[in-house]
Amino acid sequence: MGTFTKIKTLPLTNLNNAEYLAFLNSVLDLVPAPTGGGDRPEIESLNADVQAANESPSIGLSAQFIQTFENDIMLLADTVDESRIAQETEQAAVHEANRDKLIIYITTRISRAGGLPLEAERDAGKFLYKVIKPYIGIARLPVAQETAKIQGLLIDLRKDENAIYVTTLGLEAYLAELEKENNAYIALTSARTQSRAANKKDNSATIRQRLDSQYDDLVTLAQSFSIAVPSEEATTFVSNLNQLISETVTAFNQRKKGAGSAGEGGGGDGSSDRPEIE
Repeated sequence: MGTFTKIKTLPLTNLNNAEYLAFLNSVLDLVPAPTGGGDRPEIESLNADVQAANESPSIGLSAQFIQTFENDIMLLADTVDESRIAQETEQAAVHEANRDKLIIYITTRISRAGGLPLEAERDAGKFLYKVIKPYIGIARLPVAQETAKIQGLLIDLRKDENAIYVTTLGLEAYLAELEKENNAYIALTSARTQSRAANKKDNSATIRQRLDSQYDDLVTLAQSFSIAVPSEEATTFVSNLNQLISETVTAFNQRKKGAGSAGEGGGGDGSSDRPEIE
């Protein structure tokens, strides 16, 4: 058996995005600081002083390498967060459907009230029909126009001269619900738009390819320096990285077994197709 400790292999492609990010963030935390430099500070610029403070010479990593590695990890984290945007889109669709139903109910209730047997309801229907006539059919408009039209409808129906008729037809609760659904839709679509604007970048697969290559370089450099230029920092890094890899493999295999058990009942997510990591 050789006297040098080899860095264990880890098939990164088997990890899902959450596991992948957790592993690489932990690797970044293990990177030794320059001798006597203490904890690695945040990189705020690329001038010579900052570069010297953030490189890791004991395992052959330059400040630029570490900066690029860290930047791509953050990019991947942002891109993975787009799954939340997809969830917001689904939620927005629910609010959109709900407000459509409410609009149709409110306008139909008013339109038909003019033919009801009770005089008070007939009068209310005839009076409010003039108010809602411009809004009939707004559920079929493009969503942005519909949003604005709903706000206009709510303002008009809540005017003082219309209040008694709205009460007569029992529409207050429906107006309140329509306002709630419309506001929820606005909030979700606004957040989604901002998130998309902030996340116009490479997709996660492209970023992972870059990070895979960077991790391979990191491992190669660390292994080489720990042998050719041995130091306490390099030895500690290799030992800690191997421990991290072992823990990551254990966690992956535990998750895979759990997913496999769920899959036996017909509820697997496909992750059980991946082999265990040895």
